[in-house]
Amino acid sequence: MRKEWILAGFCALIFSCGGGGGGGIGSSGGSSSSGSSSVSLYFTDDASMYPEILVKVYEVNLCSDNVCQQKVSLFTSQQGLQVDLAKLNGVYQYITTTNIPQGTYNRLEVVMDKNLTITDQSGQQHQAIFVPMQEKPNKPNTVQCHTNERCYIRFNGTVQPFAIGKLVVDFDLKEFEVNTSINPWQVTEVKMKPLTPQGVQDKDREVYIKVQSVGTNSFTGTWMGKTYMVYITQNTTCEMNGVKYYGSGCINQITQGMCLEVRVQEDPATSNVLNAVKIESEKKQAKCMM
Repeated sequence: MRKEWILAGFCALIFSCGGGGGGGIGSSGGSSSSGSSSVSLYFTDDASMYPEILVKVYEVNLCSDNVCQQKVSLFTSQQGLQVDLAKLNGVYQYITTTNIPQGTYNRLEVVMDKNLTITDQSGQQHQAIFVPMQEKPNKPNTVQCHTNERCYIRFNGTVQPFAIGKLVVDFDLKEFEVNTSINPWQVTEVKMKPLTPQGVQDKDREVYIKVQSVGTNSFTGTWMGKTYMVYITQNTTCEMNGVKYYGSGCINQITQGMCLEVRVQEDPATSNVLNAVKIESEKKQAKCMM
């Protein structure tokens, strides 16, 4: 049986106030009078040997019991959020911000579609599935799939309070194995853990934006119900349908209704005015349908 490694890391970030990678997750920062905390959720990844890895994420939850019957939702989508793990190298993809109750949580749970799509180096797409996996020594994870074609991946570990209010979870796809000898391909040996925030704060942020209107050097658009003003500078690079444009040449390529992947230095969780570093058009409009 031939196996290949996915050389990537899919991370949904939980920025803890301290501790090492895998130390835990919890809540205390950004608290309100109601005893809740505002938490922003991001996805990130490392370089991949595959040019495209498409998965759908339905939920990200924190659990206060061992079997995740008592959950707090960080993100939920009935239709699923399509994420290309191979395009998240060096960036944090902003997902959403939500309020969660202060407390102690001892499980992180991510619910994904059982089916994913992997594109190989020749450009051919392959259907793949996540394979159920029990918790193993030194790999505190479980993967289980249901009849509704959804799977959950859980990290079972110590829970620590965090104060910054940004959640960091590493799906560590470089530890995943892909069995390419059968059809559909099988993704096994899942490893997931919280990340250490030190040394990872300098990455660019990224957000998908559905364009509403276009000006002379800026455009407005929305993501998860939030409206952004995005400015294009002479340092902005745009890639539209495989063609690159620079600076003012970018704005002429943007039209109302487009789905754009926008890389910025500001944090989309805290600012609605962004300066674009890089912009790419997305043919898959589903990435903006949230």
